[in-house]
Amino acid sequence: MPDLLVEGTLYTLDPARPKAQAALVRGGRFVRVGTLEQCEREAMPDVQVVSVGAGCAVPGMVDAHGHPALHGRTLAQVRLAGARSEEECVARVVARASVEPEGNWLLGSGWDQNGWPRRAFPEGARLSQEVPLHPVVLSRVDVHAIWCNEAALRRAGITDSTPDPAGGKIVRRSNGSASGVLIDNAMDLVRNAIPRPTASECELSILRSFSDLSAAGLTGVHDAAASPEALEAYRKLALSNELALRVYAMIDGQVPRERLVEQMVHWRSQQSIGKLTVRSVKLFADGALGSRGAAMFEPYNDDSGNVGLWLMEPADLAERITLVAAHGFQPSVHCIGDKACNVVLEAFARVPRELRPRAEHLQILRHRDLPLLKRSGAIASMQPTHATSDGPWAEERLGRGNERQRGAYAWRTVLDAGVPLAFGSDFPIESFDPRLGLRAAVTRKTSVGGVWMPEQRLSREDALRGFTTGAAYAEFAENRRGVIREGMDADLTVFGRDLFAVPAEELPTVPVVATVVEGQVEHA
Repeated sequence: MPDLLVEGTLYTLDPARPKAQAALVRGGRFVRVGTLEQCEREAMPDVQVVSVGAGCAVPGMVDAHGHPALHGRTLAQVRLAGARSEEECVARVVARASVEPEGNWLLGSGWDQNGWPRRAFPEGARLSQEVPLHPVVLSRVDVHAIWCNEAALRRAGITDSTPDPAGGKIVRRSNGSASGVLIDNAMDLVRNAIPRPTASECELSILRSFSDLSAAGLTGVHDAAASPEALEAYRKLALSNELALRVYAMIDGQVPRERLVEQMVHWRSQQSIGKLTVRSVKLFADGALGSRGAAMFEPYNDDSGNVGLWLMEPADLAERITLVAAHGFQPSVHCIGDKACNVVLEAFARVPRELRPRAEHLQILRHRDLPLLKRSGAIASMQPTHATSDGPWAEERLGRGNERQRGAYAWRTVLDAGVPLAFGSDFPIESFDPRLGLRAAVTRKTSVGGVWMPEQRLSREDALRGFTTGAAYAEFAENRRGVIREGMDADLTVFGRDLFAVPAEELPTVPVVATVVEGQVEHA
């Protein structure tokens, strides 16, 4: 493989050398970072040159919380993102049903009732009436609620008398009948009836997804809850060197205890294969804010008496975290509501700090729990675009001016407390484009134009660190990646404009010129 010379403005994020004119790559690593003259003098005659021009290069950007296989699958499903009403969603499903054989499952995703006129959950009757011959399952944008027609409920054996499962809710009409909307653990009643994707189908979904991610400038992704089929697909692709991105995969920890132990024992002996690392386990404490499933200390401001849902009871969750730690894996736990965050951090405080437990989302953190967050040694794995998407309606759920609202999506508070911060997107719930994440972190400007909680905004460098040095630390790779430094892995994201010079509103329009992983140009 020839040398690679990247020349232009390089923001290294290395305190010893914050900027450089050029970097020389050989054997997948940076062998010289400095002036263009230094790099040219040491380059081999057949060197490949990437010229930054008026743009800039930064350490390879990483999405520290995403779902590649799910993203790949949604590309083939009915897309409901941006639909402005229940009727518009149904019309999109009707269009797909017209070209699908009767009886086939129809899957879709991306609906969000918070963008509809009444902001109420959809009614299954219209969907059942318009699409009676296909079982239909439509995931809410946060993947914590599904909307089904009668055919899907029948396939799953759900009747009006079916009780709510632990940690789940079957939304019912005033007469007690099932409306077709199921929240959190209740979704499993229907999902278990849908054929699971095979390893080869997962492989195709991952490859389709990675093509998108690489084009957006991402050099790595943390897969937050990879199924056994997805892990097998990653293993196969890693062995054949077909992974275009680095993957830090989390084992799905919501499975029965014995299956989780089997998975941890299996992967313990082969944690790293090429660009794949399997060293973490993903657990879920609670649901999501948008579907009112996040576990709260006090009832929702817009749903009196509702304090959310536990996807795993606190005592069981603490035991599962201890089990994961005992096997030497990093516990990574979804926690959104203030009570869920408190319970998770209390459990983290009892596991070895060297395991670097991860609080995934950490969306509503009480100020009084900041010392607990620090003491637990947890990494705050957060997603900037969640705040700008949720901002227009979040205070309807939380209230305004209270402790939980002030601790909502509080990146600045977390960073100022000295807590490691890793940024991601939670795609396909949000866009995987890291440029949107940068703008969200820097501006806190919501989808309707207002700036929500400006005191939590970050500098551009801090935002960029969340996607680079912070993400590297979250996967135990800070000595290999996250900065442009001699001896480090040669992962780079090259932009056509200077990220530190363009107006913040224009960050999403900055072109991605090249994506370099291990010294290989994966996208250009």
